[in-house]
Amino acid sequence: MAEDPELDAELDAPYRPRETREELEPVSGDGEPNPPFDSSGQTMAELKTRADHDRSRALDSGQTPDFQRSRDVHPNRRDDELLTDPPLGDHHLGRFGGWEAGSRGRRIITGVLGAAVLAGIVAVVTFNSELRERRLHPMPEVEATITPGTPREMSFSEGKFRVGLSREAPAVNLVHLPDRDITLARGAEKAQFKVEIRDGQTRAIKVLTGEIVETLTAEGARPLLD
Repeated sequence: MAEDPELDAELDAPYRPRETREELEPVSGDGEPNPPFDSSGQTMAELKTRADHDRSRALDSGQTPDFQRSRDVHPNRRDDELLTDPPLGDHHLGRFGGWEAGSRGRRIITGVLGAAVLAGIVAVVTFNSELRERRLHPMPEVEATITPGTPREMSFSEGKFRVGLSREAPAVNLVHLPDRDITLARGAEKAQFKVEIRDGQTRAIKVLTGEIVETLTAEGARPLLD
């Protein structure tokens, strides 16, 4: 790095604050009055570099740095409030310090929200399970009187009927008509339909709820479901 004579000369010049310059050294070495110190054109890095240079030069010669002498000449009335050993802080972290300071609160809020969401999911799953159970078993008292192993088939030969099918036992899941069988469609849990039988033939089938499938069992029978 190339040396700069002007910068070296500026660093070698003693530090003089404006308010104490005349008091410490009224005139310069050549007898001319010292001009007022002006730091407006210098950056903080330049001022720090100059202060460090002045401190190291004064320590090498066993003297007190000029900026310390000026501080001693005009002490601040609140200097005794300064800590000689200030505690470590996180001011150097900037915005990251604020983010770290709020991490505990964020963790608490995240935990509470997570627990609330989990409780909501469990409540919804439980409610849907109970709702499905009530839908599949609307009359548990009646179902309790049915002997286990009872056939789940029903046959009709003449008349008009409203029939219900269910995939859950002990409900009926297969209906025999004179010319066809009726079962639940794939994926359907329950279904209800009306059927009309005359002269040994199925005349009409009307689906009320759910989905059903017909399987023709007699010759000449025609499909009645779309």
